[in-house]
Amino acid sequence: MAANAGSMFQYWKRFDLQQLQKELDATATQLANRQDESEQSRKKLIDLSREFKKNTPEDLRKQVAPLLKSFQGEIDALSKRSKEAEAAFLNVYKKIIDVPDPVPVLELAQQLQLKLQRMHDIETENTKLRETLEDYNKEFADVKNQEVTIKALKEKIREYEQSLKNQAEDLAQEKQLQLHNDYAEKERKLQESQDSMSSRVEEAEHKAQSLQTALETTQAELFDLKTKYDEESTAKADEIEMVMTDLERANQRAEGSQREAESLRDQLSLSNQSQQLGSPAKADPDTEQVAEVASHSSLEAELRAKERETAQLVEDVQRLQASLTKLRETTSSQITQLEQQLSSKTAVLK
Repeated sequence: MAANAGSMFQYWKRFDLQQLQKELDATATQLANRQDESEQSRKKLIDLSREFKKNTPEDLRKQVAPLLKSFQGEIDALSKRSKEAEAAFLNVYKKIIDVPDPVPVLELAQQLQLKLQRMHDIETENTKLRETLEDYNKEFADVKNQEVTIKALKEKIREYEQSLKNQAEDLAQEKQLQLHNDYAEKERKLQESQDSMSSRVEEAEHKAQSLQTALETTQAELFDLKTKYDEESTAKADEIEMVMTDLERANQRAEGSQREAESLRDQLSLSNQSQQLGSPAKADPDTEQVAEVASHSSLEAELRAKERETAQLVEDVQRLQASLTKLRETTSSQITQLEQQLSSKTAVLK
């Protein structure tokens, strides 16, 4: 019996009558709407048919009449089947829509059956005890001196019944205490969950504030770093431009000094040739030779000065080129470091 009640309870629980009633209610509403739409469509078809008969020639109406009649017959048949199906559905709907859900009653019945089964077991035990008592009564009916034993058995039965009653009360109290403890435990867990949630929210807010502060700091550092990068790039570019300007000027001076030295060498060579060619032909060489020697010495001195100046300029050019190379390397290294720092800060912001 308990198994049947349990099976019925599980069946109706899976059946979900309330959900079925909701679905049937929705379907009934849709059917009502469709009936209105179907009626309007039917009226429209009648109007169109009348308009067709009115505006169509006689011979064409005669040709189309069998088709329209057949079409009308099919529509009538479909309408009849639709109405019969809707009537059947509405009949089922009316019977089911107000049916109460048996699940709560079946669940209660299942619980009552379990309690009834337990009471039946207790009653069976009591019946057996009563039968035992009756057997003792029959056995010792003729023995009056066994009244003490009978009284003892009756007392034992009374004590046993009292024990069963106490056990039932203890079981009820235990169940009530268990329910109370379960409720208290659920309430405690709910409070702990709320406290934990509040703590996590507070921690998340604090973390968000810290992240916002870190973000603002990083943005400020990034702005300073960009400013420093722009300033360093501008300064290094200006410095490189100045060194290149100095290098270009030094190259120009070196080239000019080399040209002047070449010119002096040419003049000195011409002077030497002139001395070699003019010495045998002159009658009074003293004055001219002295002048030529002085001019030759002056050219040699000026040539040596130009060669020293040229060498110094070449050395300056080499020094400026080395300085420019070193400056470019230093600038490239510093710019690379700044770009790495800039990329690192940008990655932190992302």
